[in-house]
Amino acid sequence: MLLIASRIAGSGDVSAYGGWGGYHPSGNPQLRGGSGRIRFDVLENNFSGSIGGAFTQGFQPIIIPASGQGVQLAIQSIGGVSVAGSPNGVLVNPDVILPAQQQNPMSVVVNCSNLPLNTTITVTVRPANGADIVATGTNSGGTQTSSTATIPVNMPRGGGIIFAKCVSGVAGSAAVSGEDHYKNIAETGWTADGERFAQMEITAGIGSSQQVAYITESGKRYTLPQ
Repeated sequence: MLLIASRIAGSGDVSAYGGWGGYHPSGNPQLRGGSGRIRFDVLENNFSGSIGGAFTQGFQPIIIPASGQGVQLAIQSIGGVSVAGSPNGVLVNPDVILPAQQQNPMSVVVNCSNLPLNTTITVTVRPANGADIVATGTNSGGTQTSSTATIPVNMPRGGGIIFAKCVSGVAGSAAVSGEDHYKNIAETGWTADGERFAQMEITAGIGSSQQVAYITESGKRYTLPQ
């Protein structure tokens, strides 16, 4: 039995006990069936009644970033060449064309919003041919509201796709379905399958929408719908 709600309240009995198996021709009752399982997926559990059966409780959230307050990443430039305001991410029509004489390593500048300073930013280059190239740096310049990370990367020759990723222990401002206010997910104590949210992961690529995933203490991921 699975109950999903923002709030469960009241009293009474919720039972998943197995039924009796009837009677044997001798007149003796047959063995009773095994107990079932009961699970509450609920933000606020005020149920005061009895529960019969194996019971577990968790919370499956719908996380909605507060307007203008969510963490944002954007690749600003590569090797001093600015990224277009509306990149398409299509290899046959490159968003950034680097001069042939450009020497490695090249600086990749990543703009960050609402991200704590000195957070590790990972830049990954995925060439059309060959293995991924990965480099890291930190957003050491600016403020938490608006900062930049300048990361040296050994860029491969030819076409490819580049994206930036960070994992932050501060889960950003967000609301949960049914709530009328915004809180930091990592500070609320809200859980999923009994685990607290510990981190959030943000991935941004040129010409692709930003992806956000909330991560519990054991590493379970809850991806934010785009």
